Amino acid sequence: MCKRRKKVFLPVVLCCLLGILFLKEPVLAAEGFANGLRLCTSTVLPALFPFFVLTDLLLTCPLRNRIFRPAARLLGLENEIAIPVLVLSWVGGYAVCAKMVGNLQKNRLLNARDAALVILLGCCSSPGFVIGCVGGLLMGNVRLGILFYWLQLAANLAAAALCIGLLPRKTAQSVSPKATVPESLSFSNAIGNAVGSCLQVCGCVLFFRMTEAVLVPFLPQTALTIPVMSAFLEISAGCSDFAALGGRYALYGCCTCLSVLGLSVWAQISLLLQGAVPLRLLLVHRTVHLFVFLAMVGLLVRFLPGTAVVYRSMAARVVTTQRLPWDAVVLVFAFLCASLYKVRQNFYNK
Repeated sequence: MCKRRKKVFLPVVLCCLLGILFLKEPVLAAEGFANGLRLCTSTVLPALFPFFVLTDLLLTCPLRNRIFRPAARLLGLENEIAIPVLVLSWVGGYAVCAKMVGNLQKNRLLNARDAALVILLGCCSSPGFVIGCVGGLLMGNVRLGILFYWLQLAANLAAAALCIGLLPRKTAQSVSPKATVPESLSFSNAIGNAVGSCLQVCGCVLFFRMTEAVLVPFLPQTALTIPVMSAFLEISAGCSDFAALGGRYALYGCCTCLSVLGLSVWAQISLLLQGAVPLRLLLVHRTVHLFVFLAMVGLLVRFLPGTAVVYRSMAARVVTTQRLPWDAVVLVFAFLCASLYKVRQNFYNK
């Protein structure tokens, strides 16, 4: 009973404190809301909305095909439908993955083990965010963004292999497709469901952006305070703040954000999963993912062609002095003497 009271007491205290901060700092809260709204309209909605529509339509398609069976067996999955789900998750990102797993588990198209394995393998940031935003815009290196994207998928596989013992046990009977296939879904219904899912995601982004805005003035003013707070609350803000630091802080800070995800992403996953997979399992997986991902990036980034930021104490324009070897000096002097003699001889001959 005491543990239950503590679990209820802590969220109540946090909600009261945040409510007081929102009332005390309305200007900062409004700025955080505006920043979150710009993020939703420019990045979140264009990246997620079409994939949310496709995922709902995908559930009504006959996806059970022998083509997917070898890949499913290779990854340890019992149901072939998990393969197209993984492909869409790697393209659409963690929100698409959580939504599809939640819907498939709700319609009993995936057993508990397959649902857990799919969320571990498919929970990642989309290529548009990693390559375009983090690599191209923030880090100024698209090749680095491509490396980040593929290494996060490799870290997903490695971390899932290390956490394989924590997955639910295999069921004796496979899921019956005839009894669990959902009814046909019209395009308008898919649009409506996608709008509802987007509102959930944007609501999480707005809330944690406002929370960050009102908490920043009360934090110690150090170089890492704001980036760490941003990474803890929201992934895109964390990547942006770490990238502004430059150097190794930018490199490994963005990697940490892509692994930790932030409270905003965890809230989105919790809403979209609908309890299909325990979040404790995903938390253990992301912790292992962090160390594997950082190790992979540190090992392979040195082979990536590009520019590196270095410390320089010299002036902007430096004129260096050079000395030729003595044998070269003698040869050059002899050549000049011969040239002058030839010119003098030609001059007097005229």
